[in-house]
Amino acid sequence: MSKFWSNIFGKKTAPKGKVIEEERGPHMPPKELPIEQTFAKKFTACGGKFVYCENLQDAKDAYISIVNEYPTEIRELFCLEPVLAKKIDAVITLTKTNLNAKVMLCSCESLVAHDGSIVVCERQLGSNKLVDLPETLLILAGTRQFSKTVSEGLKSIKHRYADNIPLNITSIKQFKTDVMSDENYMNYGSSVKEVYLLLLEDFS
Repeated sequence: MSKFWSNIFGKKTAPKGKVIEEERGPHMPPKELPIEQTFAKKFTACGGKFVYCENLQDAKDAYISIVNEYPTEIRELFCLEPVLAKKIDAVITLTKTNLNAKVMLCSCESLVAHDGSIVVCERQLGSNKLVDLPETLLILAGTRQFSKTVSEGLKSIKHRYADNIPLNITSIKQFKTDVMSDENYMNYGSSVKEVYLLLLEDFS
C-alpha cells in the first residue's frame, strides 16, 4: 500500500519523541489536505462507498463481494465496456441494453475533490441519461484520475480526446445513503444512485 493510502486506511504508531502534526499558529490558514484525501472525505460524506485496491486482484475480490450482496437480484450486468468486465472477470451475463439490470459496471473520466463527484461521458454511459441507468453503479478508477474541480476534469477530457471530444459528459454526485445530512439532503431525487468506487493504483 502506498504511503498516502496507508495513512488513511492503516494508522501506525509514531516513534517516541516524533511530532506527528506540524504545530500551526491560531492565525495561520488551515492546512490544505491532499487532493486524494479531500475527495475521499467528500465522496464518503455524501454516501458513496469507497474501496481502495492495491492491485487488480483486490478489485476482483471487491467486485465479487459487492455482487454477492445481491445473490437473487443480479441476473445481468449492464456494461458498455466489455474490456473492463474482462479485466475483473465479471462472471455475470453482460448486457448493453437492459437498463433494468440491478448493477452497472463502468470506468470514469475524473474524480473531483471539490465535491466528491465522479465525471463520466458517453464512453461509459453511451447515450443514456444518468437517471435511466441501473440503481447501483460499480465504478473502477485509478489514482491518477483526481482533479480539484469539475472544470479541471472537463479540461482533462478535452486534452485526452482532443481529436474527438465525447458527448454526454456529466457528473455523478447524488449518492444513495441511509444517513440524512444537510450536505446530501438536496441531492435526493430520481437520479440518486448507490455508488461503489473501486480505486486502483495505476489503473488504466
